[in-house]
Amino acid sequence: MSAIGLAAEDRRATTSPVVRAGYRADIDGLRAIAVLAVIFTHANVSGFTGGFVGVDVFFVISGFLITRNLERASQPHERGFWPFYARRLRRTLPALYLVAFVTLLAGVALLLAGDLNDLAHSVIALLLFVPNLYFLSQTGYFDHEAVTKPLLHTWSLGVEEQFYLVAPLLPLVLRRLVPSARKTVLVGLFALGLAACVGLRATAPAAAFYLMPARLWEFLAGCLVAEAVFPPIAARWKAEAISGAALLGLAVAICTFSATTAHPGLPTLLPCLATAALIHVGGTQTTLASRVLGSKPLAGIGLISYSLYLWHWPLLFFVRTADWHPLSLATQIAGGGVLIGISVSTWRFVETPFRSSGSPLRRHALRILLPAAALLAVGSGVMIVARGLPARFAPEVAALAAYDDYIDRRQFREGECFITSRYGDAALFNRPTCLRQIPGRQNYLIIGDSHAAHLWTGFNTVFAAANVMQATASGCRPLLESEGKKYCTDLMREMMRIYLPQHRVDVIILAAAWEFEDAARIAETVAYLTRYARKVVVIGHVPKHAQALPQLLSRSILEHNEALILEGQLSYPFEIDLLFKKVLHQTNYISMLDALCPQGRCIVYAAPGIPLQFDTSHFTTEGSVFVAKYIDGTDILKGL
Repeated sequence: MSAIGLAAEDRRATTSPVVRAGYRADIDGLRAIAVLAVIFTHANVSGFTGGFVGVDVFFVISGFLITRNLERASQPHERGFWPFYARRLRRTLPALYLVAFVTLLAGVALLLAGDLNDLAHSVIALLLFVPNLYFLSQTGYFDHEAVTKPLLHTWSLGVEEQFYLVAPLLPLVLRRLVPSARKTVLVGLFALGLAACVGLRATAPAAAFYLMPARLWEFLAGCLVAEAVFPPIAARWKAEAISGAALLGLAVAICTFSATTAHPGLPTLLPCLATAALIHVGGTQTTLASRVLGSKPLAGIGLISYSLYLWHWPLLFFVRTADWHPLSLATQIAGGGVLIGISVSTWRFVETPFRSSGSPLRRHALRILLPAAALLAVGSGVMIVARGLPARFAPEVAALAAYDDYIDRRQFREGECFITSRYGDAALFNRPTCLRQIPGRQNYLIIGDSHAAHLWTGFNTVFAAANVMQATASGCRPLLESEGKKYCTDLMREMMRIYLPQHRVDVIILAAAWEFEDAARIAETVAYLTRYARKVVVIGHVPKHAQALPQLLSRSILEHNEALILEGQLSYPFEIDLLFKKVLHQTNYISMLDALCPQGRCIVYAAPGIPLQFDTSHFTTEGSVFVAKYIDGTDILKGL
C-alpha cells in the first residue's frame, strides 16, 4: 500500500523542527511491525487477532511523511506539487500494476466466472484510485465474503490516494497562520475527524471502515508530529518511558484487538497515538525502542514492506482457493518463504529502478505506466463484458458458476421484510406489508434471521392457502431477550413482546443459523409463544459448507472428485441438531438435516443443474420451494 510505499527514498534533511536530518531506520522498523501484523492476522497465526491495526500504523506514518514532503513542495523555490505526485506514482504504481496483472492471469486460470468478473471490476476500481469505494459497494449482506476478493487489501490504496488529493491543502493553509494557530487548527481537525469517525461507525460501520474522511484523523496524527505540535522530549528517561509505553501499546493492540473491537473508532486511538509517539520520540532521542525498531532485520523488512503487503493477500487467497482447510504450520512457513522471495524480487527489480535517479525506468516511467494501465483496463473490460469468461469451462460448470453472482433473492424481501446491516434500523421494517393478516385464512408468521427469510418464497408458494407473514432480520436469533445487532433484537422484541400478544396467529415458525448456546433457551421461547399461536414450529439448522455450494460442485466436476462435496460439508450443524432434538418435542421441531442429509450426505441439488443453496448455507428460490414441499409432506402442520 502507498503508506508503506513512502519508503526510505527520502534521506535528505528536513525543515521540520522535530525530525533530525537523514534516514529514519526506526520508521522502517515500524513499517515492518505493521506489515507483519497484517500478514500474521490474515494468515490466522495464533496471537495476532488485531494485526489489522497495521493499516492504521501505515496511515499515521504516511501522514507524517506526506506532511514533510509537502512542506518542501510548497516552498517558493520548489516546482510546486507535481514532483510530489510524480514520486508517489513512481513509488506505488509499478509494483501495484505488476501484482494486479499477475492476479488477473491467475484468476483466468483458477477462478470461476463470477469471481473473475468481480476481480476484473476491482482492477478497474484500482486503476481509477477508488478500490475502497468499490469494496464498500460490495458489503451487502449476501455479497461475497472478504476471503473471496483477491485484491481486497488494495482498499487502503484508495484511502491513501484520496488523502493525497486533499493533503496539499494543509501546507497551503497552515503556512498562512502563526505557529500557535497552526497547532490549534491541526488539533481541532484531528478531534473533529475522530468524532466523525466514531459517529459514522455507530450508524454505518462499513462506511467508517472504507471511506477516507473517516480515516482522515489517522493521517492527521502523523501530521501533528511533522508540524511539531508535540514538544521535544529532552529528558532521556522520559523518552525511554514514552517510547517503551508506546511500543507496548502497539503490541497490545495487535495482540488483543479482534473483529468485535469498535474499529475504526476510539480503540484505534491506541495504535495511532502509539505510532505517533514512536515517530516523535525517535526524531529527537535514540532510545531502546528506536534501536529495536531500527535494527537491521526490522529495517530490512520495512524496506520491502510495500511489496510484502501487495503480494500477501493474493497469495493467501489462491492458497485458500486450492484448499479451504485452515493453513497448516508447514504451509504457513512455506508460504512465508515464497512471499519473502517474491517481495524481495519485486523491491529489487521493480520498486527500486522506478525511483532510482539515473535509472531508465525512472526516466521513462510515464511511457511505461500509461500503456500498463491501458492493458489492465482493456483486459479487465473484456472479462467484464464476457461476464467472467464462462466459456473457459464445460456448460455444466458454467451453469453452476452463474450462481456465484446469484441475484434471484426474492424469497428474502431484503429491505422490506428482512432487515440487514445495510439498513440497520428496525423502523425500516414494512409492518403493513410483512405483518398483514387475512381473515378467513390461516396466518403463518416466520420469525428469525436470514435462515428464516430464505424460507418465505417456499412457504408462500407451497402453502398457497395460507397467508405467510415475515419478520426477519440479520444479526440475532428469534429467542426471548435475543442478543445481537440492535436493529435485529429490536424487531425480535417487538414481535414477541408487543405484536404477538396483540395479534394471535395460527402458526409461528422460528428459524435461524442456530448456535450451540441457543439450545438452552429455545424450549423456553417455544413455551412462551404457544400462548399466541395454535402451533409453534422450530426449523433446525440447514446444511452448511466450507465453500459456496456452487463453487464446491464446480470444483468436484472439474477435479472429477465427488468426495470434495462430502469433505466440504461442515459438521457443527449436525451437533446443534442433536442438541435441539433433546430439548424440543418432535411436534415442535423439524430437523432440516434429517430431511436434507440422509445417511449424513446432504442433498446438493434442488433440481437437475440447480443447486440447493447459492452460498454456503442460504437456499436458492428452487431450494426454498424444495424444503417447503418437504415440510408440507410431514404431519407437523396438519390438522390445524
